[in-house]
Amino acid sequence: MARIKIDPSAPVKLEPVTVAKPWGREIWHSAIEARGESAVRTAAGSVPLSRYLEAVGIKAPVILLKVLDPHPTPILGDLYFEVHERKREVYIVTAIDRKAWPDGRGRIRLGMDQARRQSYGNDHAFRAAYLEAVRAYERERRAIDAGEHSSGAVERQRRAAMEAFTASAPLQVGDVVTVPSWTPHALQHGVRVVEFQTPTYERRIISFAQEVVTQGHWDSEDAIACMSLDPPLPTPFETVAPGVERIAAFGDFGVWRAALDPHRPAALPADAPYALCMAIGGEVQVGDLRLAAEEACLAPKASLRRIHLRGEQGTTCVLAAPGL
Repeated sequence: MARIKIDPSAPVKLEPVTVAKPWGREIWHSAIEARGESAVRTAAGSVPLSRYLEAVGIKAPVILLKVLDPHPTPILGDLYFEVHERKREVYIVTAIDRKAWPDGRGRIRLGMDQARRQSYGNDHAFRAAYLEAVRAYERERRAIDAGEHSSGAVERQRRAAMEAFTASAPLQVGDVVTVPSWTPHALQHGVRVVEFQTPTYERRIISFAQEVVTQGHWDSEDAIACMSLDPPLPTPFETVAPGVERIAAFGDFGVWRAALDPHRPAALPADAPYALCMAIGGEVQVGDLRLAAEEACLAPKASLRRIHLRGEQGTTCVLAAPGL
């Protein structure tokens, strides 16, 4: 393998890879997977992210930064309703498709309906009833996927009965959603988000209103037995510097959002092993590197103390780093 000449004191632009999904597409900016690997743009040209990380001495898997871009059509653009055991996620809403949501307010299915939960004698009974509703819908879904004759009215009825156990929340541009482990969730159609997540691929699918093509089964029984029934608590934002707030803090990484001002550059987290930065809603200058909206870069440790974020009034940058 040819040796890559890298300047470890300069940030590098991330070159994403796009992955098709049944509900739309994902744009991976910092992925190293068999299904696709992102790249970085260096002075020597484009190189795979894994080779770049080796060259600058970053050994741990980097935080996964991606964009979720669902179809605007209901059902078709709704993501899997799923839980994660170890993975933690934070979404920043960047666009709402007005064809899907004319008032500019989309939705996310998040957690379970607390009134419905209280209507059962105990949580065991609630989980059992929900699992029964999911299994009834799965049977209908599999019959449709197998090409068997099925009534659209029956499909809609069973899907509504299943979804009546779940809760949803409105979303608009700029909103932040933190998804802890074991919290059931499904972003809905027409809601585009930037996502930072733990770099692990694991999930348990509770249900999906389309054919699941990424695996041959649903994980409903295990997921419903382990999922959190309590409503997710809103994450309080913490001001860490003028114009900079911490919008997520997990055990392994955190996320800052910086509202930029041309007269007040924002510093990067100097003690982190690296930082991922993405421009949102405008152009951001990261040292000598210029990022357009939804472009991202990786700043290695040696660069963090000497570069700042700059942008015009109203421009936003989100960044994530281990231990932030």
